[in-house]
Amino acid sequence: MNAAEDDDLKLLRASATLLTDLEGLLPRILRNSVQGSTADEIHPQVRALDLGKVFARIECFQEDPQLLDSHLKSFIPPLVAAYLDSLRLSIRPKPKKGLVPLTHAVCQILNLFCKVRGEKVIKGFFNNEPRYLEPILLEFENGSNFATRKYGEAESPMIVPWTERHILLLWLSHLMLAPFPLATISALQNSKEVSAALGIKLPSEVPGITLRVLVICVEGLQSATKERGSAANLLVRLCVRPDMQELGLLDSLVKWSLSFFSRISEKLADIHQCLGILTFLSGLATSATNEEIGPSIPAIYQSCQSIISQGTLTFVKSSAVARKLVIKTLRNIVVHCLQAGPTSNGLDSTSIIEEVIEFLLDALADGDTPVRYAASKALSIITMKLDPDMAGEVVEAVLGSLNENVYWQASKRILSGVNPLRWHGLTLTLSHLLYRKALSTTQLPEVLNALLLTLSFEQRSATGGSIGTNVRDAACFGIWAVSRRYATKDLLAVDNSSVRASEHYKGVSIIQVLAVELLVVACLDPAGNIRRGSSAALQELIGRHPDIVEEGIPLVQVVDFHAVGLRERAMTRVAAQAALLRHVYWEALFENLLGWRGIGSLDAASRQFAASAIGLLAQDQSHATVQRMANRICDDLRALKQREIEERQGVVLSLSALINHSTKEGSSGSAGSTDKKDLPNLLHLWTLLDGPLNLEAKSFTSPALRPEFTASSICIFLGAMASLTIRTEGSFTTSSGIPTEKITRLLTLCLGRYETSVMDAIPSSASKVIELLQSISTQVQNELVLEWLLKLEQEASYNGRRWSGYAVALGAIYPLLGSGSGPSDFQTRIVKTLTFRCTPAVSIEARAVALQALSFLLMMTSSTDKSLAQLARDQIANALHLTLNDYTITERGDVGSLVRLEAISTTGVAWSSGLIPESSSGRLSEDVLRLSLEKLDKVRARAAQVLEQGSHYHLHQATEATADSVSSYEYFASALTIIHPAVTSSVQEAVLLGVTSSAGMGSESVVQNSRAALLDALDALSDTSTEDSGALSVHSCVACLVGLLKQNLDSERILLPLLEIFAFLFDMQIMHRLTSTTFNFRVLLSLTQKAHFKSTHMQKLLSALDMYRGLGTIPSTKVDTIIKVVSMLLHPFPKVRISAAETLWVLTQEEGLKMQDWSLPPKNLKSAVNTIKGHIKMKGHLG
Repeated sequence: MNAAEDDDLKLLRASATLLTDLEGLLPRILRNSVQGSTADEIHPQVRALDLGKVFARIECFQEDPQLLDSHLKSFIPPLVAAYLDSLRLSIRPKPKKGLVPLTHAVCQILNLFCKVRGEKVIKGFFNNEPRYLEPILLEFENGSNFATRKYGEAESPMIVPWTERHILLLWLSHLMLAPFPLATISALQNSKEVSAALGIKLPSEVPGITLRVLVICVEGLQSATKERGSAANLLVRLCVRPDMQELGLLDSLVKWSLSFFSRISEKLADIHQCLGILTFLSGLATSATNEEIGPSIPAIYQSCQSIISQGTLTFVKSSAVARKLVIKTLRNIVVHCLQAGPTSNGLDSTSIIEEVIEFLLDALADGDTPVRYAASKALSIITMKLDPDMAGEVVEAVLGSLNENVYWQASKRILSGVNPLRWHGLTLTLSHLLYRKALSTTQLPEVLNALLLTLSFEQRSATGGSIGTNVRDAACFGIWAVSRRYATKDLLAVDNSSVRASEHYKGVSIIQVLAVELLVVACLDPAGNIRRGSSAALQELIGRHPDIVEEGIPLVQVVDFHAVGLRERAMTRVAAQAALLRHVYWEALFENLLGWRGIGSLDAASRQFAASAIGLLAQDQSHATVQRMANRICDDLRALKQREIEERQGVVLSLSALINHSTKEGSSGSAGSTDKKDLPNLLHLWTLLDGPLNLEAKSFTSPALRPEFTASSICIFLGAMASLTIRTEGSFTTSSGIPTEKITRLLTLCLGRYETSVMDAIPSSASKVIELLQSISTQVQNELVLEWLLKLEQEASYNGRRWSGYAVALGAIYPLLGSGSGPSDFQTRIVKTLTFRCTPAVSIEARAVALQALSFLLMMTSSTDKSLAQLARDQIANALHLTLNDYTITERGDVGSLVRLEAISTTGVAWSSGLIPESSSGRLSEDVLRLSLEKLDKVRARAAQVLEQGSHYHLHQATEATADSVSSYEYFASALTIIHPAVTSSVQEAVLLGVTSSAGMGSESVVQNSRAALLDALDALSDTSTEDSGALSVHSCVACLVGLLKQNLDSERILLPLLEIFAFLFDMQIMHRLTSTTFNFRVLLSLTQKAHFKSTHMQKLLSALDMYRGLGTIPSTKVDTIIKVVSMLLHPFPKVRISAAETLWVLTQEEGLKMQDWSLPPKNLKSAVNTIKGHIKMKGHLG
């Protein structure tokens, strides 16, 4: 799992801009600046669009809310002041679409700030003047913005009723801190009516404010939103006030809440109301002192026990929120009991503590994470307040639970039988205890041992998924806590030998052990949050205990919090840099890369990263070290079972990376020399082909055995070993122990796969193996190449991607098969085979693969290589021209675009290699130029990239000014500047064909931009040009389009967009500029008629009518056009008849066309058509 790439860094960079935007946006939406006035007027309503902009900027800070802290004093007080000012408005504006009342908008913004930064922080900025208690309470009671809060809907979708109630309840709870009695604000009132309505036995006389607050709180306790928590908080604040306690309100509310659970059942109570009451009791147990709530503690405890054990309250216990609240309440009850003494309030404190601790230990295995968090926190708080002996027993119980169902196989732990949820709760408890420094230093060895073991906790589900991420996360928190809370001398006093998990680290301190383990987690853990958490813990460990960890400061700089966010970067670059600091880091990383975090990872990409990391660790190591690494990996390979396919892939890939990196020039074993003595002797790895890698054919063919993993890893291994053998042995006279038969068999099996990972590995591996076979036995090489050619020449290979690997391999080995003086027979057959596979005789997928093979052929062949004769180059150029014009359409759509994309890339390779120069490939240049303007975005972008690498000025102009977007107006406008008299007519046609494709049939934005560019380009031209001037004109451009129309009457792909463009040019009055020139409109009319002659293609017919609408306005074609349109009034298709009637009305304004239903059958319309024809003739439209 990767963290989003440097999202936090992006936020840090953008935070200044976001905060500046907020500082400017908030005053603008709140107040209207009045010139000459000291106080700005508030806006009674806020635009929903502006409110959305504020939300978008605040939500960005959810990942790093502390960035807001220094600016909250400039954000929150203006919002609070605007809300208070809005309460003074005598007339509230009526709701309007797209507008939100200011009061509600302010509350929504404040609620979002609470969500991002926390209620406690934001609430501190609220105005706490008691004079605002009455108006805010009145605003809540009126509910002008949420009058339909129970069952109805808000009038505007931007109005979320509960948010305003939630904020107002928070504000009221803040105002309840007023330091004088509420009776001084409002007079005492009789409580009988409110008492009866709420079902609460209240004191006879209560301040009016209190009664009003009670009503809204009791109603809020039934809410399913955050309003419930804020209502409970307000109720707690109200009843613990000294003046309310004197009235007896606290006792009344406690009795009411406790009686609630004694008389409810699942059918009679709402779960949200139950949660509201529990929230109130929990808050009361937290906020009230022992003197205030002491007499009620036994009853509250019994209510909690009833929820836990009573059958009628099972529906309450089934809620995770309820269990969390019960845990929080029991925690505070125990704290009260510990403060009061052993026999307080008639309770046996000892038995209560024991019962609660037992319950909390069981709750550590709860299925819901918030409950486990609450239980672990409660246990740590209780343990911290217990006497040392009893606290030690609790810790022993936690540590003992971590040893349940753990089995040992030699020195290896087997955790398949443990409960991961329980382990998460237990580890979190230890971490909380360490954070509160509730553990004595004598307990540190056992606790640190537990944390080190849980730091590598991993289970796999029945489906192969990872379980245990939260356990490792809690362990990171624990190590961070012990680093922060305990002194260096306390940690150094821990004997490393007493910590079983660190027995393999000899002679180092426990701090160094923790640093090594955190390094491993930070570099290799699959979860991004754990990598970053361990990086933070490592920084805390080294910073709090300086000069203890080896190379501590450089290590922290390498294992940076941001650097480990991406797993690939953490596993390769960060791990390699850290390994260079000390050998102990190198050993730990290498050992763990061979485990479940490395080559045993769940996903193929992570296994590839792990293999690359092992290769980087092998670089710059001695031959003995590389040999030891290879032997260690081979032992793991031999220990694998046949079904462990993913693990085998990781092991084989790591061997390949080890070979490649350890023999790479620049490594310590080969630096400055290519002598075979300077390379590690790894040729014994060929023997693996006789052992664990002597795989059956089904391993490469059976879908159940994930053949793509096997094929890709074996292919890469063969290539690495072949390269090593060539460099080590130089040249061969005999096979000398190299298993050529097994090499060719396995490589041929690999070529039968077509997955991307295999196809990427084939070119390099195939060329290296062929080069090796050339040195050993030319006969074996020839037989192998002939076998590949015969497979591709069979008709069975023409469909699908079944034998794609053979085509790519042949393209890659082409340069190795030359005879020196000219192309060999094999090379001639390869070019012939691959170019034939670019024709429509084979399937689309096979064509695309053949183009990839040609790309490798061109890439690996030198421009001066005589093996690629001119005939072969011409064959490749013809194949590229054919595929650049592949517009195959199937039920899947324009599948030819897949071929065109590959053809464009291959053409770019041909140009960059110099084998097919641009100067001698005019057709290819024109094809790519046309594709750089066609309607499909991917094709257009790929062609533009190739053109950017070109050498001709007219190809550069299409992209040099607009590299950022190939769909913009600027891009098409720049491309149209290519058309000028100096370029050939074929280039002009290519540009106009491309622009026509986009302007006629592209997506909406492409159509708009390309048409605007075309219109502006034609507007800038003169109507016609003289023969002497040779300047470009509208006449010449339109004549070119007419020529294209004449050439493509049978090609609907080109014809339809051309008709659309001509209609567009008529509508834009471009064509009318040619009426005074020699342009022959009658030819255009004739071509239009031929285009839809006897056609049933609806779009073609409608486009032709759009053309007639323009041609009918040209004097030379008006009469013939109207005659043609009149004849189409009786067309068999109703839609065509309707469109023809509309076109004819535009041309003649004949009112009779409006009176007729043109969807009727043609036989019913004949008389009407004759009548209309007569009227048109009388008006002189028919000459």
